[in-house]
Amino acid sequence: MLVFRMSGVFSFVFCIVFSGMFLNLFFASNALSGEKNISHNIPFVESSPTIDGKIDEGEWAEAERTSLDNEFYPSENIPAIVNTEVLMMEDGSSFYIAFIAEDQEPENIRAFYTDRDIGWYDDLVGVVIDTFNDEKRAFQFFVNPLGVQIDTVYDDVTELMDSSWNAIWDSAGNISGNGYVVEMKIPLDQLRFSEGLEKQIWGLDLLRYYPRDKRHKFSNNNRFNGVTCYLCQLKKVQGFTDLEQDLNLRFVPTVTASYSEERSDPKTDEWQDDFNFDVGMDVRWGINQDTYLNATINPDFSQVEADAAQLNVNNAYSLYYSEKRDFFLEGADYFNSNASLVYTRNISSPEYGIKLTGKRDVHTYGLFFTNDENTNFIIPGNQGSLIASLTGTESRNTALRYRSDISKNINLGLILTDRRADNYSNTVFGLDSNILLGRSDRLELQLMKSSSEYPENIQAAYAQKAELTDYAYLINYEHDGRNWSWSGNLTEYGDDFRADMGYITRVDTRKWDFAGGYTWRFGPDKSINQFYMGGGYEKDYDEEGSDLSEELSFTLSAYGPMQSTMLLTYTEEDEYYNGKCFDEKIIGFYGSIRPWSGVAFVLSLYSGDKIDYYNTRLGELLSVTPQMDFQIGKHFLLSLDHYYEKMNIDGRRLYTTNLSDLRITYQFNVRSFLRATIQYSDTKRDTSMYIFNFNSRYKCMTSQILYSYKINPQTRFFIGYSDSGYKDDAMADIMKTGKSLFTKFSYAW
Repeated sequence: MLVFRMSGVFSFVFCIVFSGMFLNLFFASNALSGEKNISHNIPFVESSPTIDGKIDEGEWAEAERTSLDNEFYPSENIPAIVNTEVLMMEDGSSFYIAFIAEDQEPENIRAFYTDRDIGWYDDLVGVVIDTFNDEKRAFQFFVNPLGVQIDTVYDDVTELMDSSWNAIWDSAGNISGNGYVVEMKIPLDQLRFSEGLEKQIWGLDLLRYYPRDKRHKFSNNNRFNGVTCYLCQLKKVQGFTDLEQDLNLRFVPTVTASYSEERSDPKTDEWQDDFNFDVGMDVRWGINQDTYLNATINPDFSQVEADAAQLNVNNAYSLYYSEKRDFFLEGADYFNSNASLVYTRNISSPEYGIKLTGKRDVHTYGLFFTNDENTNFIIPGNQGSLIASLTGTESRNTALRYRSDISKNINLGLILTDRRADNYSNTVFGLDSNILLGRSDRLELQLMKSSSEYPENIQAAYAQKAELTDYAYLINYEHDGRNWSWSGNLTEYGDDFRADMGYITRVDTRKWDFAGGYTWRFGPDKSINQFYMGGGYEKDYDEEGSDLSEELSFTLSAYGPMQSTMLLTYTEEDEYYNGKCFDEKIIGFYGSIRPWSGVAFVLSLYSGDKIDYYNTRLGELLSVTPQMDFQIGKHFLLSLDHYYEKMNIDGRRLYTTNLSDLRITYQFNVRSFLRATIQYSDTKRDTSMYIFNFNSRYKCMTSQILYSYKINPQTRFFIGYSDSGYKDDAMADIMKTGKSLFTKFSYAW
């Protein structure tokens, strides 16, 4: 049992931590994380420029100037093939940056009007700012030549980028006969940094993405393959002298209204209508520049846009959905850890919430508390998971995260999550560490313990004990060299381990795996950028030592012309399910290409053996997923994702399913769009081949039309209509079960 092994594991892990500290001291002279010389001084100016995408005479005369002379991708540190000049200055309240991006063929500039955060394959310029100069976390701001914004938070410890984070900042772009110009104004109250310093020293990466046949990336920094950390390679800038703290307080009232009609059974039920009108308030207070308090009262957490469609026909585990709600998005990266212990989509209906996030010296911390009127959580096993719900039970939800940077290469952290209600509780406590060993090696560790108490209805419905306590741990070692790369992982989740606020879908499992390979990198005159060949081995047991799976895999990948990507995999796996062993052989293919500006094609294909989880037998699976983005002019975007899957058993068709997600968007400008979405699924089954009752034909369709106007991410207006319906064996065609007309308005004061 895992509980009896944990003392040895704790000793082993702490030996590794201290060994890592010793090795860190040994490798410190070779690491790239030492303090750099200051490369630029950001000047203070009295007057601010007009953000209109034009460099007017005298506006930027006092700015610090530099150029993006280095291409770091696809070639490593060669002279940039186009010229880019960057101007920087500040006025005590905002950071101003202008990019003058020259282009000898401006007709080939790729730029389209889109909603924010989705234009990654356009021409882009941007800045990455390590405001604490700790080489752990950075803010990223990008703008395309038309002024469309992208902003993210990058965590170099967990190597995660959060594109759901949104700041309030200004940008403008203008295309000319010589290229394009972008101007950016980033208010300092949108950033977090150490206050009270005589001057700020920040890590800074200035970037230009130049997508043509290849997607070139230019920078003011050299970037080296085979160096595990990114932020440790950035040059340093200084400025922002003696900043004074203003009242950094924002109120965002929200008004929502909806009229809906619903019926559970369209064959027998009458329509039931409902009108809802609600007012809520979000508050964001910068106590100082490194500590923020967020609060929400009667929040509107309604989902305005439909989630991306996902196939769920022969799947044993719960699906994952991205967070889109403002309160949870603010400072979400402060709660990251190696294991997914904070998955806020589990908190479905809060009435209030409060959150504190900040960093002081080497200490990073986050704390939030909310209630939840509908308490849902995942019940995991070693061969599947289910969603449980405490109907009509309100829970109280708390998450605490703390991390201390022992050095630039070592950090230690703890995390605590707690959900509780009448006769129900779940608490998880964890310790974790991330250690950089020299230039190319990273060690990740996490130890967790959970304690749970479930009420009688959950015990009966999901075969759970009244009280559960168990442990989990993970140890990951990664080497990412310039050519050779490899990783080794050991992970174990005890049978009674539960993380009801997280996304842990599998327990009663102990897995170890090893993967490695070699990357060939080619010069700028070659059509292939790089080629990778590798493989891996994975072994999975349950807590009693019984086999769950054994897998051997081989991988080939290449990056080539027209921004193409190709990935080919072959896998042989022995998988144990419901007491039986199944021998699976699967070939997988992934390919993407962008042959012309605004056009992208993606194809995923899997063919081979797959378990039929409903009937515990082996089938022949074919899964094909084509995806397409087609930009018509600067404003019109057509996106289609289609999922096709079929399974045969002994020559007979068990099921065939098709799922389509079609989105048609007209983007009027950087602030407003009109979008129509249609999601349609059609599943056919041979019911004589199932031991459970299913419809032989099931169709479902959801449609939505949405108009959006955004002055900034918090000041916005939505109005839309949606409906949904389905067809089963008792219906001749799809019948609607819900219709809704809704509107939402929020304003950031």
